[in-house]
Amino acid sequence: MRQSEALRQLGLGVHLRSLREKSGMTTRSVASSLGVSRSSVSRTERGLRAPDREEVSALCALFGVVGDEREELLNRVGDNADASAWLALADMSDQLASILVLERESAVITNVELALIPGLLQTADYSRLVMAASVRPVPDLEKRVANRLGRQAILSRPNAAMVRCFVDEAALRRTLGDSAVMHEQLLHLLTVQRRSNVVLRVLPLSAQANTSLDGSFALYELPGGQPYVYVEAQNFGVLLTEAVDVHPFVETCSQLGDHALQERESAELINQIAEGLVHERAGMAQEQ
Repeated sequence: MRQSEALRQLGLGVHLRSLREKSGMTTRSVASSLGVSRSSVSRTERGLRAPDREEVSALCALFGVVGDEREELLNRVGDNADASAWLALADMSDQLASILVLERESAVITNVELALIPGLLQTADYSRLVMAASVRPVPDLEKRVANRLGRQAILSRPNAAMVRCFVDEAALRRTLGDSAVMHEQLLHLLTVQRRSNVVLRVLPLSAQANTSLDGSFALYELPGGQPYVYVEAQNFGVLLTEAVDVHPFVETCSQLGDHALQERESAELINQIAEGLVHERAGMAQEQ
């Protein structure tokens, strides 16, 4: 099974468990209604078992799910062609498809970024600068930028995940050769930081040595499930799913609060850097 398929199955299980809990039913009552074992229901909800369309349809009836939501759930089942359209997976890499599933299903997403602004917080112009600098040609640059911006919809959906971003100060000061784009990006950070489900904290250059300096990563925590970690390097990424591999990253996230500025202090620093760019550009214009 491809990794993205396994995670899509996990995502379906998380959604079904959420619907069961909202309906007030237990795994025992669901099992009794469907005529299956309680362990079968539990395995489905944990992503360890793939239900067929008939079973998902029966679950929808039990939970009172109708209309578009029912169709969406059915389209996630098995090899249904519409399942790829759910997240536009057809022309995406296996790992990117996996990330999209994790972003959709996570209760908490923690992004630790040293060099760049996290993708979920990027503006279109900033994303374009980053992607255009890729070692490999990017013939579909605008499509990739649109995909990245589309992923940001998770920030504003109902019952949105809590998104925590720890960004190194160096990433805020790196203009990528275009101070105007960076200024816009910094203002965007100040705006998105006001969301109740977004926490943005800056790791100052003066911070003591800490394990976050080992590299950027994203930690995805699903409701009641095992966390996953995505580590990206140049032109490739690794999705860690084993508890022994994920644990060090969980520990790093738990310690970052001791090294990062508080949210208010972070906002003040971002605003200070943004104002500095304005003054810098004004000085350059006078010199010309």
